[in-house]
Amino acid sequence: MSRAMTRHIPLTAMLLALAVPGCSTPRKKDPSSPVAVPREWKATGLKSPLAPSGWLSTFRDPMLDSVVRGVLTDNYDLKAAAGRLQAAVAKSRVVTADLYPQLGVTAGASVNDTPIYDAQAVNYQIDPGNWNYTVNLALSWELDVWGRLRSLSKAAKADAASATFTYEGARLSLAGQAAKGWFAVIESREQVRIAEETLTSLRKTRDLARARFENGAVSAFDVRLSSADEINAEANLVQRRQNYADARRSLETLLGRYPSAELEDRRASFPRIIPEVPAGLPSELLLRRPDLRAADWNLFASENRLFSARTERLPRLALTSTAGTPSVLLQDVTNDSSFLYTVAANLTTPILDGGRISGNVKFTKAQRDTAAAAYAQQVLTAFREVENTLSNEATLVTRERLQEKALGELRLAYQIATVRYKSGQIDIVSLLQAQRSMLAAESVLMNTRLLRLNNRIDLFLALGESIGQRTPAMRFRDEAVLLPLPKA
Repeated sequence: MSRAMTRHIPLTAMLLALAVPGCSTPRKKDPSSPVAVPREWKATGLKSPLAPSGWLSTFRDPMLDSVVRGVLTDNYDLKAAAGRLQAAVAKSRVVTADLYPQLGVTAGASVNDTPIYDAQAVNYQIDPGNWNYTVNLALSWELDVWGRLRSLSKAAKADAASATFTYEGARLSLAGQAAKGWFAVIESREQVRIAEETLTSLRKTRDLARARFENGAVSAFDVRLSSADEINAEANLVQRRQNYADARRSLETLLGRYPSAELEDRRASFPRIIPEVPAGLPSELLLRRPDLRAADWNLFASENRLFSARTERLPRLALTSTAGTPSVLLQDVTNDSSFLYTVAANLTTPILDGGRISGNVKFTKAQRDTAAAAYAQQVLTAFREVENTLSNEATLVTRERLQEKALGELRLAYQIATVRYKSGQIDIVSLLQAQRSMLAAESVLMNTRLLRLNNRIDLFLALGESIGQRTPAMRFRDEAVLLPLPKA
């Protein structure tokens, strides 16, 4: 380092020491609810804890585990969400860079070939050339006296924190979609089985009616009516098979595969549902649900942007410094006598701006108010979703039990109707009615089991329960109240 540069270091240090914060930027607070939160959920008195190992393990289904893991690995929507998260983190680092000095270097070389007029020789002579070499360092630094840059940095980091929870919410939602898709495949396959059994049963009834017709016991009406039911059952079977193919294609799309409707599910069945509902406590919801945490960080980002907009009215202090060495000869580059050093402090303050600053303050304030209202509404929606799913849980359990009982009664009624029709005690209409009711009840029961499974998934998602993998967002959720801001 040259002696000339050494002499100027104390001056530079003194100017840099002026970078003392003068205003306090907004501080992050714990998430709060816009309404009073009860001690326990109104729809149920259960106080059981949430599943400690994640909701996926509660179904005890290795095939379901494989499907969900595959979706989380290969789904393209989730990969796009991961890209948006990386972009938000990178942007926070870009914005934070404005807090630090900016140092650059420029170097150049030029030659000056100036024609020289010789009066005695009456001609021009060309100078062999003078080379100029320059090496300059340029330092610039806006001193964040009022916290404008720090608030922008906090806002960008809050955006990254929000993106982290948004990504986690996308993972949870996608895992829920995968589980529902898997259950839909199983249910639609079972509906195909029920439709096939229905068709077989109706064909037996048609054969019975035809045999009695040929024996003269009944008229052709019985044969026609039973044949019509058989044809309707064939049409229903065609539709059920189409629904089954559609369900497999939907799940294959989630898995990032070609939708060929060739997903293997023959050995799959509905899992046994855990008997106890993991409700947790209402007060935990604000910290557990990723979408609420994301909205909370969005609100914090808008508060910092409003703070930054208000500081635009205050003066800005910036330091600029250049150090360099212009030289005629290359060997003079390291010569102290050719070294130049400048330091300047610039103070700028707005006077007339056509209302730009005040307009920007109003704009950012409106954004902050919008974020606050959106957060409050999202909290209320979250509480409603949990209460609804808890209430639906009890309703669906009761429905399933009653439908199982009704199906048992209808099976007995069909057996009795068959015997009585053979003996001529009832007509074909009564037999077909008993048969239709029994077969429809089995289909409805299967659909109710699907609804109960889907509601259990919705309950897990509404509670913000994790899948089982402890991601960074889940560690922040379980171990800390506040998500640490991403490092610059």
